Amino acid sequence: MKSFLNNSRLSNLAFLMILVLVFSCKDDEEPTPQGNLIFYTNYSPEKYDRIDVIVDGNVLGSISETAAARPECNVPGSASVVSLTLPVGTYAVSGKRYKGGEQVGNWKASSATVSIEECKRIRLVE
Repeated sequence: MKSFLNNSRLSNLAFLMILVLVFSCKDDEEPTPQGNLIFYTNYSPEKYDRIDVIVDGNVLGSISETAAARPECNVPGSASVVSLTLPVGTYAVSGKRYKGGEQVGNWKASSATVSIEECKRIRLVE
């Protein structure tokens, strides 16, 4: 009977050690590849107070100034640029234009594809 208990304890101990080893191992997952979407506008400032940038139905930033020139890749966000770093994939993008607190225009949703370590510029045009 004593040897049965010892064998049972050894089996339990071995099982616990295997469980600890299995669950303590980290997943060495590769980082998710990402790219940039950069939004800007050439709209004249008299026609808007802000333009909301919408990606997959969510407002992810706003533009409140007209960009003087086409923004460079990896430019940080500013009043004239919404710069997003997103996982590689295709997204529905659109925008809504506001003046005096009321919506006065919008851009229908289109698709934008984010590629690995590249940037895609989207100009919201008049």
